[in-house]
Amino acid sequence: MVEPVKAATEQRYFHCESCGSNLLYSPGTTVLKCQHCGHENIIAPSQGTIKEYSFSQALRLLEQSELKALDNTEVIKCPNCAATFELKNQHAGDCPFCGTPVVTSTAQVRLFQPKSLLPFVITEKQAKASFDSWISRLWFAPSALNNKARRDEKLLGIYVPYWTYDSYTDSDYIGQRGTVYYEREYVTVMVNGQPRQEIRNVPKIRWQPVSGHVRLFFDDVLVGATQTLPRAVLDQIEPWDLDNLVSYQEAYLSGFSSELYQIDVDEGFDEAKQIMNQRIEAAIRRDIGGDQQMIQQVQTQYSQTTFKHLLLPVWSAAFRYNEKVYRFVINGRNGKTKGERPYSKIKIALAILAGFMALGAIIYYLEASGALNHMMEYGAPSGTYYYYR
Repeated sequence: MVEPVKAATEQRYFHCESCGSNLLYSPGTTVLKCQHCGHENIIAPSQGTIKEYSFSQALRLLEQSELKALDNTEVIKCPNCAATFELKNQHAGDCPFCGTPVVTSTAQVRLFQPKSLLPFVITEKQAKASFDSWISRLWFAPSALNNKARRDEKLLGIYVPYWTYDSYTDSDYIGQRGTVYYEREYVTVMVNGQPRQEIRNVPKIRWQPVSGHVRLFFDDVLVGATQTLPRAVLDQIEPWDLDNLVSYQEAYLSGFSSELYQIDVDEGFDEAKQIMNQRIEAAIRRDIGGDQQMIQQVQTQYSQTTFKHLLLPVWSAAFRYNEKVYRFVINGRNGKTKGERPYSKIKIALAILAGFMALGAIIYYLEASGALNHMMEYGAPSGTYYYYR
């Protein structure tokens, strides 16, 4: 594979027109704000529309292209202090020497460029408050986690790459429809502690072979394109307000990190299919009808498939507890927080002990009142049935 030419990487640096300091995007606004003098530059609204792109054409481009979603490191020269540093799998970040926010082009290391994004709404202060609230609500969490001074987390605002897919699906299926019917049978029931034979209606299932066709349309099936953050955690901070996507502008990235996609568009569609299959199965079961359904074979064709490459805002960090690192993420639009967490063995043990003590107290009360002896002597109350096949 031909290596991308590093020297020609385009770089953007947003400086204050008033004092020359760094301009950073201010979450929840449409302005870049100077952290030194407070001067603001308005981000001009984009006139472009959010477009869908042909997936079949993307596959052809992938076959012809030498740019793959592999591990890439960009060598950057800071436009402010002239220091040289690296951005690993990122195209936006801060200079480690002077803190200058730099945004680079992705055209030379990735075939597909982000065309839209959701800007940050939640500030770092609000994100910290969301995290503290999440920690305080965790069951059986170590009490030390509520001590902010002992935690060492540092929040990082990052735009995470995603794919969305639209597609029509046509699914032919073969299965069976189950219809419940009843047969009268003798069953044994317990009445006042004594067995008795009674006739009951016993449910049975009659199966009938069926086949059919289901057509669905999927809109904006969302698939994460990162391998840096834990995907199982990222998926838990959905949903995203994709109706509010704006056209990609580098100004929204100033002061934040931004990842390059590490899962290519074709790999993302394989994951999208798994998400679609869940809804396809539900639609097939509705189409089969009856009381129960058995799906034996499904063949699905995908057509008119389109995709978008976009960036979504996430506050990410990790904290260390007992020499182990736990990751967590915060939705940069609504503050929803999810993550890995430790458990307090002491709290769990105390909860189990409290449960046994409560059970012992109930048994003691029943013995003291004579109710336990009555139940053992006369059995369950009348009207309670136990069925035996």
